[in-house]
Amino acid sequence: MYEEVIEKYKNTVKGSENLHFNAKHYLTMHSHAASLSNPTILELGVQSGNSTKLFLNALGDSQKGALVSVDIDNCSGVASSSKWTFIRSDSADVENIVTEAPILKDGIDILFIDSLHTTEHVYKELYGFFPYIKKGGVIFFDDIDSAPYCEGNELDSYYVELENRRILKFINCVFESNMQQLDLTIYRGWTGLGRLDKRSELYSELLPPQSLKRRKSKKLWKIKRSLKKRNLWRW
Repeated sequence: MYEEVIEKYKNTVKGSENLHFNAKHYLTMHSHAASLSNPTILELGVQSGNSTKLFLNALGDSQKGALVSVDIDNCSGVASSSKWTFIRSDSADVENIVTEAPILKDGIDILFIDSLHTTEHVYKELYGFFPYIKKGGVIFFDDIDSAPYCEGNELDSYYVELENRRILKFINCVFESNMQQLDLTIYRGWTGLGRLDKRSELYSELLPPQSLKRRKSKKLWKIKRSLKKRNLWRW
């Protein structure tokens, strides 16, 4: 099913820099999905259905496995499969989506977040659906690399550049406050791909995102270190 989609990505991975990275990211998700036995996949954001068809191909011809796709627009015509359920909804409305697709309560193997690219919306999606992710489940994030949107680059966009940067920082903060239950992988190139692997049990929850305390000034750090050595730093 949808073999032509996979062939397209396999061919374009040999192409130019941008096409190479975009195809490589999609094939990374396809490879993981195809390696699972009867997975439940939740896709947030459908649009033209490229990732929808990619996941349906990965499910193969077995009778089991399911893909649930959510979009605020009516994308019910982009694909066709007995394994596919389309829900027209705000992708952050977790309660409604789980009610419409109760199979999600049994656990999600793959969550793909590619809907409204704002930090606030991604926060709602990640924290809302995280409890339903199985132990060993994977969360993929599209559009976490701001490079193509920087000034003078191909997709030059002030707004998207800043928002993608915020989203990547948010993902890093989530990881830094949840290292005991997450692994993080960042794929750079073109618009990027983020991956969180869940090591905790089904229905476990995330701690709030919190960034590690980083030194901002080498000069200030040296002064503080000197004062501490002389027992003069009290903060």
